[in-house]
Amino acid sequence: MIIELSKEEVRVCTMLATERWLMKFGSVDRPNYAQGKANGKLEHELTASIRANVAEWAVAKAKNLTWSVPWYPNELHLQRAHLPDVGFGVEVRTVRTSNGIPFWGKDAGKCVYGCMVLDTEYYSQVEIYGHFFADECRRDEWIDQSIGGWRVPITELKG
Repeated sequence: MIIELSKEEVRVCTMLATERWLMKFGSVDRPNYAQGKANGKLEHELTASIRANVAEWAVAKAKNLTWSVPWYPNELHLQRAHLPDVGFGVEVRTVRTSNGIPFWGKDAGKCVYGCMVLDTEYYSQVEIYGHFFADECRRDEWIDQSIGGWRVPITELKG
């Protein structure tokens, strides 16, 4: 399913991503993020936030769910980490280069949607590949040691 976002929707997602990036200005990355940035695997935080926001909004829009806008200071992360990205118990993950949607132990009990932002210039098109339930996908063959979690092949997503 491909979701088209309007210029106004992209603008709001981008403005919120910029605010989130500025809110975290000067914060220290966790070791796994720092390593990912150092070896060139992770994109810039601002770009990643825009991509995440448009994907989360696309899922919320397509499924008629609320969006839990991720804008808060780092010191509140522990109190907010349990809140879903979208609706009730829905996490949204995007991929850029992988053919598997990542998830971790913290996603227990959640439904995970896998997406890709197709329009990397204007962020106006998001493909929603489908979803899976984290509790059903902890298969040994999907373990990814490099992330400390699992990657569900896109071909295995439902809907």
